[in-house]
Amino acid sequence: MSRETDRGAAAAVAGTLLAVLMGWEGLALHLAAPALPAPTQVAGMAAWLARDGTLFTDMVASLRRVFTGFTVAAVLGLGLGALGALGGQWTAGLRALVAVIRPIPPIAWIPLSILWFGLGDPSAWFIVFIGAFAPVFVQTCWALSRCPPRYLELSRSLGAGPWLTLLRVRLPAAAPGVVAGLRTGLGLAWTSVIAAELVGAQSGLGYRIQMHRVVLETDGVMVGMVCIGLCGLVMDGLARQVERRLVDWAP
Repeated sequence: MSRETDRGAAAAVAGTLLAVLMGWEGLALHLAAPALPAPTQVAGMAAWLARDGTLFTDMVASLRRVFTGFTVAAVLGLGLGALGALGGQWTAGLRALVAVIRPIPPIAWIPLSILWFGLGDPSAWFIVFIGAFAPVFVQTCWALSRCPPRYLELSRSLGAGPWLTLLRVRLPAAAPGVVAGLRTGLGLAWTSVIAAELVGAQSGLGYRIQMHRVVLETDGVMVGMVCIGLCGLVMDGLARQVERRLVDWAP
């Protein structure tokens, strides 16, 4: 992408955000309703929470839970996904089990997670794991099982064994799909931890949103929502950079 294109995209993003903020400010001033605080009010609350240290403490707590749960989901999703792709009919039961669990939203697991693990980090780790595991497993299984036949035929014609074919042919061919699954799982892990913190934690951005809601501080609720969006944007941007470095041959 050229520098001119980058500047044009940045200008478009900045213009869109400015228009949204101006429209939001004007609507909030016109309605003068506590349920819709103006961006200036939200910024003031964010500054106060930042000076207090609460905002950063909650962000770190949420990110730590995401990192823990996502790491476990990624390791198991990659390993079991590879097993599901290469294990043939013997792993049909595993693929069917994931197909049954996958449509259940992570928020539906929250009551069970609280009963099993109580309030706090273990419950949130479990919800994050549930949210991230399925896309990593499914994408890994799909990518490894869709290796182009001509690649495998060429590998066999050159005398490569199963392990060498896996390392030199299947994995490079599947890498773009696998990394895409990891990115999707990371995004779902972030949304899952917020849902878990709304009812099953005593720290984090989700918990902070719930506390501000209880005392009717709508600007505090909006601060939490904006932080969630910004953190998600930064995480996705970092994931894209990692993807470009790891699979630079992908389109």
